Amino acid sequence: MVKVMNLKLILPLLIGSAAITGMVFTFVSQASPYVNIAEAKVSKGDSMHLPGEMLKETVQVSARERTVKFVLKDETGATVPVVFRGNPPANMGEATKVVVIGKMTGGAFEANRMLLKCPTRYEADKA
Repeated sequence: MVKVMNLKLILPLLIGSAAITGMVFTFVSQASPYVNIAEAKVSKGDSMHLPGEMLKETVQVSARERTVKFVLKDETGATVPVVFRGNPPANMGEATKVVVIGKMTGGAFEANRMLLKCPTRYEADKA
């Protein structure tokens, strides 16, 4: 009787700890690091977050090819060409900062996602 009660207590604990371990492993394996350009050039990851400033004068949008190309400048002052495959975000003209998610291919960063930072949207009205 005591062994059956112990088994009833231990079994749920084992199942619960296995589930938590699985969730932690999945989270860690899906996490992608924020890197600068120098780190991106030597990393092998395919889901790196590369933050920086989108140099407006370099932006090229091709609706036919569904690509956006521009040069990104990171906090160290380094630059890299970025190729984003997809429709350009609606508020791209307002963006000053961008985070591109993807991988380095050759000398360019190939982005599969692009997050825009528009500071005017979050600033309080100045009186």
